[in-house]
Amino acid sequence: LEPGVTPNVASKVNFFVGDACNIDDLSPMREDATTTYDGVVMANLLCRLPDPVRCLNGLNRIVNPSGIVVLVTPFSWLTEFTPRGKWLGGFLDPVTNEEIRSKDELQTIMEGNGFTKIHEEEMPLVIREHARKYQYIVSEATAWKKND
Repeated sequence: LEPGVTPNVASKVNFFVGDACNIDDLSPMREDATTTYDGVVMANLLCRLPDPVRCLNGLNRIVNPSGIVVLVTPFSWLTEFTPRGKWLGGFLDPVTNEEIRSKDELQTIMEGNGFTKIHEEEMPLVIREHARKYQYIVSEATAWKKND
């Protein structure tokens, strides 16, 4: 255990990697762990999923009441990851020619799934591609609390 982490605290924490496109199939690595969670962190993932709405719609089944979901995304949609028809905005409405904003679409989906936004901020980050090339990105970080 890390210094300052008691066995009691360690028994309540479970980190694992799962398939965000198949949220219902998420299974913890420890057999004694739960299949619902008090907290979920999805960092720079949403705009790299083939079906982000499917992932978001699954959160209400795995997050406990009053649980928190933290979503960090630059909304940098690319067709190599997400088919254009699955994007949460980032384009103009073909009928009204008004901007469809990913941020607004995310809020509509999360609220429709029983979550309330409790925090929002811009989160800058740098990604090193190689020794001479870096990407500077500003992601949208939001925290959502599941309604009781």
